[in-house]
Amino acid sequence: MMRGLWKKLESILRLPSATNGKPHALNPAEILKADYYDLRRLAEQIRTHAERAPYPHMAERLRQIALEKQKSAIVLKEKSLGLGCELEEHSPIIKSGKNHWQRMAQDLEDHKALENSFLEQVVRLAEEAPEISALLREVVAAQRPHKEALLDLVARADPQADQS
Repeated sequence: MMRGLWKKLESILRLPSATNGKPHALNPAEILKADYYDLRRLAEQIRTHAERAPYPHMAERLRQIALEKQKSAIVLKEKSLGLGCELEEHSPIIKSGKNHWQRMAQDLEDHKALENSFLEQVVRLAEEAPEISALLREVVAAQRPHKEALLDLVARADPQADQS
């Protein structure tokens, strides 16, 4: 029974690039680089959605979330650069929706997906790069209040409203 559980856990944690049953070596610098781009993209998406929010208090909360995410992204960027990564700044792809509710739901979905990805990397990097694992754990902890705020904004947004 333990062997089956261990195999299942291994399959969950195995990198998608694994071949012949062995995952490729993790490159912490490249992981941080990808995480920086992902977090930066979400921060920009939320900032863009703040510009279209129907109420000032919602717009302000979204701007605050975007700024906090951008600050965390900068921490990842600086660590990546310190590890020798070269970063290219490019315009991120912003997901949207036809109304405020859809945009907030998209932001919440993207936030959850990013949080799950970071938590998987925390586990994967724990032995090989404990300092990177700890950094990602700190970023997740800093982002955790955003999930509650986005849940609140989604709950307050009217999915039937035809807001732009």
